[in-house]
Order: sequence, then C-alpha cells, then structure tokens
Amino acid sequence: MSDKPTSLSSAARRLLQFARAHWQIALLQLVLAMLGTSLIIVFPGVVQWFVDDIIPNKDILGIWRAGGLAIGVFFLREFLFYVRTRVNSVFEQRMIFDLRGRLHRKIARLPLAWFDKQSTGDILTRIADDVPATQRVILESIEQGFTSILQIIIAGAVMFYTNPQFALIVMIPTPFIAAGGWLFARWVAPRAKLAREASSHMNSLLHDTITGIRQVKSYTAEDTKQDDFNQASHLLRQAQQRLMTAWAVYSPLMGFFGSFGLVLLLGMGAYGAIQGQITTGELFKFIFLLGFFFEPIARLHGVNQTIVTGLASAERIFKILDQEGEEDLEKGHTLEQARGAIEFHAVTFGYSADKPVLQELNLRVEPRQTVAIVGATGSGKSTLFQLLTRFYEPQSGSVTLDGRPLADYSRVSLRDALAYVTQDAFLFAGTIRDNLRLGDPAATDEQMWCVLDLASAEEFVRRHPDGLEAQVGERGVMLSGGERQRIAMARAFLKDAPILLLDEATSAVDTKSEQLIQQALDKLRQDRTCIVIAHRLSTVVSADVIYVMRQGVVLAHGRHEELVQSCAYYRELASLALL
Repeated sequence: MSDKPTSLSSAARRLLQFARAHWQIALLQLVLAMLGTSLIIVFPGVVQWFVDDIIPNKDILGIWRAGGLAIGVFFLREFLFYVRTRVNSVFEQRMIFDLRGRLHRKIARLPLAWFDKQSTGDILTRIADDVPATQRVILESIEQGFTSILQIIIAGAVMFYTNPQFALIVMIPTPFIAAGGWLFARWVAPRAKLAREASSHMNSLLHDTITGIRQVKSYTAEDTKQDDFNQASHLLRQAQQRLMTAWAVYSPLMGFFGSFGLVLLLGMGAYGAIQGQITTGELFKFIFLLGFFFEPIARLHGVNQTIVTGLASAERIFKILDQEGEEDLEKGHTLEQARGAIEFHAVTFGYSADKPVLQELNLRVEPRQTVAIVGATGSGKSTLFQLLTRFYEPQSGSVTLDGRPLADYSRVSLRDALAYVTQDAFLFAGTIRDNLRLGDPAATDEQMWCVLDLASAEEFVRRHPDGLEAQVGERGVMLSGGERQRIAMARAFLKDAPILLLDEATSAVDTKSEQLIQQALDKLRQDRTCIVIAHRLSTVVSADVIYVMRQGVVLAHGRHEELVQSCAYYRELASLALL
C-alpha cells in the first residue's frame, strides 16, 4: 500500500509516479516545448538588427533578410505549437482514461461496508470533477509550467549575455514574485480543499433530490429540498469567493512587480543609452526580452492556482485509491461445482459492531433443498444473504458451503454459483436485453425469451413495440414494480446458478403472476438449492424446511404443518399474513 497523502507535496509525488506510465508522450511534449520556446531569442535579435544596423545603414536587402527570418521563425513556432497541442490532447485523454479507470476499478472492488458510509453524489464528484482537475496538474506542469520556466531561463540568459549589469537591475522584482507564489500556494491550499468538499456536498444533495424525486413530490418537500440545496450552494459560493479573494490579491500584486521591472528597465535603459553604455537596439532588445521574461511569470500565476486546486482534488482521489479492505475477487479456492450444502454455525454479525443483527445463529440447508426464511421486518433475514454472497464477513462464527468456509473460496467463483434476486429488483438504465445479459452475456434471444416465459414476463415484453430492445429507464422506472421483479427473476433464471437466493422476489407481483412464477420455481428448484425470504404464506408452505427468525436468532424450524402446531410466533405470523 502506498503512503497515504497527508499534504499537497505528497499528492504531487504520487501524481508524478502515476505519470511515469506515460513517459514517452511526456518526453515528446518536453522536446516540442523546448524547441518552440528556444525560438523566442530570435525576434529580439531581429529587432536589434533593424534598429542598430538596417535602419542606420539604409540596408534595403537587410529588411528582406531580417523580415524573412522573423516570419520563418514565427511560422515554425506556431507549427510546433500546433503539434504540441495535438500531443497534449492525447496525453490529457490518456491520463484521464487511466486515472478514471483506476478509480472506478477501486470503487467497484471496495466492500459494501465502505459504501454504507459514503454519499453517492460525493463518489460521482470524485470521478467526474476531481479526475479532470487532477490530471491538469501534470498537464499544466509540463505544458505551461515547464515551458514558462524554460522561457524565463532562456530570456534571462540572453539578457545576461547581452548586458549583465542591466540584467541584474531588471530582475530585482523576481525574488518578490517567487516568494509571492510560494505564499499563495500555502494560503490557497486549504481554501481549495474546502471548495472541493463544498462542491461535493452540493452534488450529493442534488443527486439525492433527483433519485428521490417521487418521494420529494409525494411529500410536497420541494421547498424543503430547495432550502437544503440553497444552503449547500451558499457554502460553495463562500468557499469559491474565498478562493477568488486570494487570487484577487495575488494576481495584481504579481502584475505590479512585473510592471515595476519594465519601468525600471525603461528608466535605466534610457539613462544608459544617453550615457553611451547601451545602444538603442540593445535597449529595444532588452524590452522584448523582459516581456518574454515576465510574460511566463504571469502564466505561472495561473498555473500555480490550477496546481493547488488540482492537488486538492488529487488528495480526494488518493483517499479512495488508498482505502484498505479492497475485495480480491480471485483470491481463494475456485468453486468448481457447488452442491449447495450451506450451514451457518454460531454466526454473530452487525453492520455496526455494537448493534448485532444476528446473534449466535445456527441454520442448515441441504443440497437441492428449498428453505424458506420467515420473520418480521428487522429480524435479520436479508442479512443472511449478505453473508452468503460475502458482501460482509461475520464477526464470529462461520458460514460454510459444501463443508468449506466461504472465506476459503474466491469471491468470483462463489458469486458465480449464486443467483440473487434482491427485494428492490434493481434494473440498470438500458434495454431489457442489456439487463438480461447481466445473467449471461452470451445468451441468445431464444434463451432470453425462455427465461422471460418462466418468470411470467414474456407477455408484457412481447406486447411492447420494441420487445427486448425496450428501454427500462433509470432504475427500471419505465416498468411497473411487478414487471421489474419479473425481469429480475428472468435474469436470475438465465444465470442458471446451482444456488438460488430470492429475497421477497414475488412481493410486487399480482396473484396470477405469483402463481406462474411459483410454478417456474417449482421446476427450477428440483436441481438447485433454493433459499427464499418471503412474507406471503403461499410462497413458503411448499418449502422443505421453514426457519422462523426473530431479533437475529432462529426460534424454530420445520415444515409448515409442524410449525403451526409447535411455534406460537409462527402461528401468529401466519394468521396475520406477516410471513
């Protein structure tokens, strides 16, 4: 694990290490920058040539030679700038693609416990906003920072070569400008970080409002949400204003120092020309060189602001990349063919260590057995599935599959053996075909229609003008709740996994559809281990074993007829249809 960034300097070091993967194109940028920047020395020399030689000597031919040289140099410089711009674009997009890909891969592999504490809007901000801001640090450092420093060195060297005494005089403001840049970076860094956090908070609120717009409207909470958004937007405005205040002080102050150097040159240069210490051509040359000297310093002010802001974003990105506990999907024994013998032995687990959801729970499922889990809301039923899929690990006790602890299996092979239909029946934005292919990317249309038929979804899909190409909308919003659940069921059937997990999978379908799905499940469970969490009595009465849970423990287990006689709590649930 890399050292975690605790400052802007450490984030900068990490970024430089990251950029080493693209060293060839970065080197090409540097070469192009050096060639283009080195040409600045030509035009001041041409000006001196005009003033000191061509004009006094009335050299008409010299005008063509000097003018042709200047035009040729300008053309070459602009051509190199064109090539450099194209190279910069390639470098920028490669950097964004690489960094964004690494961040997405890291986020996708972080355990669910991390997501429980994160805002979706904040995660989106880091990918959409912080990544581009971060890569600008490298790009600006090479494209603007390096070329500016190189131009300063070249212009300064030519001035010292031309007249060391005048060069020292006109560079008097330079130490003040350098000190100002250092102070600005230290002053702005915490402000830039606060601005990024404020932006992330505002985006989080906006994401929650958009995804929960139906709840907002149903509770007529538009004004409340507007107040929350205005407050977050106000905090962002204040943070941005503090940033701009710093820039408003820094930029004109540095500009003043540059202008002071120019006035100093004009005054001392005029005095030197009068005293015969410098020619008029050399004075003009110095004026142009001084412009080439202070112009990149002005550019460095903007680069400084970009780098400080970008490093604040880099810190936010590296905080995710350095998160511990990343899921290693390949680590462990490969589960070749699961028989489906599952056992929970003295399992204790809580999403918070001080609030256990399961307490010393024992539960056993035999291969090809259908087991129903019943109990009131909050009894820990769905948590069993969270542990079976290794989304979370038990704090004590063990969960085994085919006699072997789940922790011994690689996550990818374990999850390949499970078909999991969640209670919320989540569908991705896209087509019905896209969502079905999550179960089997290589599935044919014939296979898709077969599983849709099994899940009692074929009729409404065929009725749609676009069929399998019908758009479902974000989170499946263009389908009814029952239709979403049936598509999710079909997706699980298409996976054809030996273990089927159904978390209240028929809760949003009508009675007729439930009967059809139940018939399909009766066929599927003949060759599979099936664990069902359900509230409807009709779903559990045909199970081989029913486990009754209450407050994280198993009260009783057995068949429906046995439990009605022996378990008062189950009898109460059955009578109230609260299974």
